[in-house]
Amino acid sequence: MRRAVLAAALILAATAATAKETEPAPAAAPVKAASTVSGVTVTGEKSNPLVDKTTEFVRRRLPTSQNEQYARFHDPICVRVLGLPEGFDAFVTQRIVALARQVGASVDEAANCKTNVEVLFSTRPQAQLDNVAQKREFLLGFFYRAQYKATKTFSRPIQSWYLTRNVGTDGIGAFELVDPHPYDPDDGKMPAVKGRPGSRLGNDMSSELVNSLIIADAKKVAGEPIGAVADYVAVLALSRWRGLEKCSGMPTILNLMAEDCDAADRPEAATPEDVALLQGLYTVNPREGGSFQRAEIASAVRKAAAAEAREAAK
Repeated sequence: MRRAVLAAALILAATAATAKETEPAPAAAPVKAASTVSGVTVTGEKSNPLVDKTTEFVRRRLPTSQNEQYARFHDPICVRVLGLPEGFDAFVTQRIVALARQVGASVDEAANCKTNVEVLFSTRPQAQLDNVAQKREFLLGFFYRAQYKATKTFSRPIQSWYLTRNVGTDGIGAFELVDPHPYDPDDGKMPAVKGRPGSRLGNDMSSELVNSLIIADAKKVAGEPIGAVADYVAVLALSRWRGLEKCSGMPTILNLMAEDCDAADRPEAATPEDVALLQGLYTVNPREGGSFQRAEIASAVRKAAAAEAREAAK
């Protein structure tokens, strides 16, 4: 029923969404984890048996910043979802906010808060992305010039881009951008980010997620349950991700849009592992070195998987 409702809603919204999509978006109860993914065997990527699979999942799926740390929102999140009928936009917004609260991310409660999580459902996603690239390229975050074409090409049902910044010991931050000039009109330079070298635990710097931009192809997601799409978007919004076109070796909602996953390997809700990973990300010491952060995040996922296995065995 939910599949049919979402498909119908997207069809009804298509005309209105197309009219709006020439401009990019301006700046509940806890999400219930899936209970049907225990014992899932995923066969997408071959893993090294000598390497812990959760550590490898974090390493492969979560990219680090230029100072090799994992970025998360420091500022309270403010969500705006566009392109669906109002009730569906609100539903997706509520799921993102609910998951954010559940994992420990701050939420801006103000009605006129400044948007930093932008979700756009569009029947013409490439045109939408072209418009963002032309008018607000900084929202696409850092990429090398050799990646210019790939960064600005929409090729999957749902894609995401992230703006991040590195913050130094003195609290001064600099955006990670291919061209930082627009952010300092006085001298055309970004401020220097100062660390504290000499410690094996880290350099006293941190990495912050500043903006998440998510664009969904309304035609390609029309056959999915609205709850599954909302959870996919929510998990996608709260951390940087990569490699999502491939099925992973973990039970995760992010397998929903992977090309080589069987139906049984595609949860329709955020899993305990998804929630644990984000909780780990939002509770690690932001100034620790990336290797320490990765170990703590992976540990949180392992504990969640073990608890799920014990519960399933009862």
